Amino acid sequence: MRLSALLFCLLLLLPRVALAVPSADVCEWAAQQAAAETGVPADILGALTLTETGRRTDGVVRPWAWSANAEGEGAWFDDPQSAIAFAEQRVAMGRPNVDIGCFQLNYRWHGENFQSVAQMFDPLTNARYAAQFVSQLYAETGDWRVAAGAFHSRTPVHANRYLARFDTLRDMLQTRGFAQMTGAPETYNQFQMAQAGPRREPRARVMLLGAPLGSAPSGQVASLAVINAPRGPMIATRATMLSDGEGAARGSLWR
Repeated sequence: MRLSALLFCLLLLLPRVALAVPSADVCEWAAQQAAAETGVPADILGALTLTETGRRTDGVVRPWAWSANAEGEGAWFDDPQSAIAFAEQRVAMGRPNVDIGCFQLNYRWHGENFQSVAQMFDPLTNARYAAQFVSQLYAETGDWRVAAGAFHSRTPVHANRYLARFDTLRDMLQTRGFAQMTGAPETYNQFQMAQAGPRREPRARVMLLGAPLGSAPSGQVASLAVINAPRGPMIATRATMLSDGEGAARGSLWR
């Protein structure tokens, strides 16, 4: 389930090479790296990225780094440039409800904690942020599975529906590993191919990853979304989320 040491070095040291690494590999590596850094169980982060962005490729369902979901209209893109351009266009239009990257972080709620849309797509930065969020939910709930459900929604009916897909993918991941996820269900978000003709009309379902912790649930299908509540950062400042203890930026795939 681990990438080779050579690939690890290439991802950290050669940004142009990193962009050429298969999207599934880079999401899987980022999830495992974030798990090792934060103590979040690797199967929890692995199942979350599969539930958020899992795509069937050559019969195997694997996470997809260049995924974006704008107001329910989701797509897998073939390259980071296309995904970034799609998200940046939505933000520029004043429509910031865009879920981004391996863990589908929502720009509306989390954009202020990142330097740019492109940085939110950075798989390692994206995974680290998601890991911090899940860690806080675990501290609050005392259960990693419950924390995974709250990652999607605090409303039980929505969390339970999400966990049905999450549990299936987690069980398969634990016994097979990322490379053997044949017969697995795809993402809970049911993305479509970005280049496969006209996109369907946006679905009514809206995903928002994380209003501020402690906010009352809205009852809407959204991750801790609080409709009409003041916008605020979910957990920590940019310096805390994206830096080490001395304030220096940690390694990412864009470096």
